[in-house]
Amino acid sequence: MNYDEITLEQAQKSLGLKWTRYGPDVIPSWIADMDYPVANPISDLLRSLADSGDLSYAPNMHEGQLAQLFSQRMQNRFDWMPDPAGFDGMTDLVQAIYIAVTALCEKDQQVIMQTPTYHPILSACRKMNREMVFNPLVPSDNEWQIDFDQLRECMGSKSRLFLLVNPHNPSGKAFRKDELETIANIVLENDLVVVSDEIHCDLVYSNAGPHIPFASISREVAERTVTFNSATKSHNMGGIRCAIAHYGSESLRKRFDRFPDGMRGGSNAIGNRATRIAWEQCDDWLEYTISYLEANRDYFIDYLEKNMPDLRHIPNQSTFLAWVDCQKLCLDQDPAEFFLEKAKVAAYSGAQFGLGGEGCIRMNFATSRSILSEKLDRMKRSLDEVHG
Repeated sequence: MNYDEITLEQAQKSLGLKWTRYGPDVIPSWIADMDYPVANPISDLLRSLADSGDLSYAPNMHEGQLAQLFSQRMQNRFDWMPDPAGFDGMTDLVQAIYIAVTALCEKDQQVIMQTPTYHPILSACRKMNREMVFNPLVPSDNEWQIDFDQLRECMGSKSRLFLLVNPHNPSGKAFRKDELETIANIVLENDLVVVSDEIHCDLVYSNAGPHIPFASISREVAERTVTFNSATKSHNMGGIRCAIAHYGSESLRKRFDRFPDGMRGGSNAIGNRATRIAWEQCDDWLEYTISYLEANRDYFIDYLEKNMPDLRHIPNQSTFLAWVDCQKLCLDQDPAEFFLEKAKVAAYSGAQFGLGGEGCIRMNFATSRSILSEKLDRMKRSLDEVHG
């Protein structure tokens, strides 16, 4: 297992959305897929299922097994002991966000979120006609900060749901315990419920310490928190849709139960099995991948500082998605459009991530060092051509 051996030519053979949306002359750096092969035990599972010809419905007992495994893993890795009885299988995390926005917030109530934020959250609120209130994260020299005074000012009689992305996408911030405790106090003071999207929980780097589940702050906080999680992001199997919801109280589950099973879906047979294999047999793969990602992050930071200093980037504490502020370039177009046109590098436009995203891009550094180097070299050459 050596990710340095992955070449551009090999990556281009992928049939996934990341590598097929644009032409063969473009290096993708947008969607949150890694360019790494999945762990061998997952490959072996999928191969065995295909060879057996048995892709039948999974028995209900499999969800019970996954619930127990989820609880054990959260306890072992993050010192959080969620009750397996609070487990619920979901087809997809984005689907779960849509259900949560609808189930936990009425149309005359408000959803509070920290921007820039994961763009499907914005889409869910818009499409479900929920009013959004923004608490923008504040960039500093080495870390993103929370403006707690502004967060308190966001609170009002219509405030109902706080949508937390923990760790944060797209900033790459890993929240400290004192920050989460302050958020929790504000939530309790204003009688909010919380949805905590923790899909990136396994992808926290050594400069940030272990991930802290929001529901672990206190029993009172847990009782008003729905936690979303999935192995698909950390183990690079986004095409196998399987997500987990954990309800901190029966009253929260009842809110979701207002939607029939046919609308809520559930974990599919392959996704369920693959998740269990990922959490039971693939920790060595995960640790190697995290170490490689952290080295890529450091390379990314060093390259920008030495070769493109006008691109501002706060070092990631988590995730493999780098948020880059391009406003100093003074471009006359969206920087994502510029780099796609001039450098043949496809990044996400920051404007898609809401307030504070204008003039920024989100880039994916979960690739081999050679591919990462090539995309950065292309970006540098494009800027050199424009600015001389």
